[in-house]
Amino acid sequence: MKNYLLFLLSSRAFAVGIQGAIEILPWRPLRTVPMSYSYVDGLLDYRGAVYPVFNLASRLGITRPEGATERKAESAPQSIILLGEKDLPFGIVADIVLRMTSLAEQPASPDKVRGVDPRYVKGYVADDYHQALILDFERLFHAG
Repeated sequence: MKNYLLFLLSSRAFAVGIQGAIEILPWRPLRTVPMSYSYVDGLLDYRGAVYPVFNLASRLGITRPEGATERKAESAPQSIILLGEKDLPFGIVADIVLRMTSLAEQPASPDKVRGVDPRYVKGYVADDYHQALILDFERLFHAG
């Protein structure tokens, strides 16, 4: 059993290991990065460090549920989760941070991964309330 932080993107649950989590912040304006990838929301200065902040839903190609407009999605309160993997600090945008919990990691079967490129998935965790994919951030942001 490992400790995970569970969060939602477009009503879909994802998990990140607590050991990589640095801070959870309410949404705030970011410095834009000209000519960057479309999934880079900007840069955040926080406690003397600069974090690139990624729009994870955009990077994964996750679309909003039918009937939800982009404007509604953008106006919804979001959080920025600051992470550090292999000494590389970065942030991701989450629609809702659910909770921290201790769960056993399982291999992700194709039916669990649907809609997300399986190369970016490390595994899968589940409890009575949510089934969440564990993402491989190194592959997600360093893949060609």
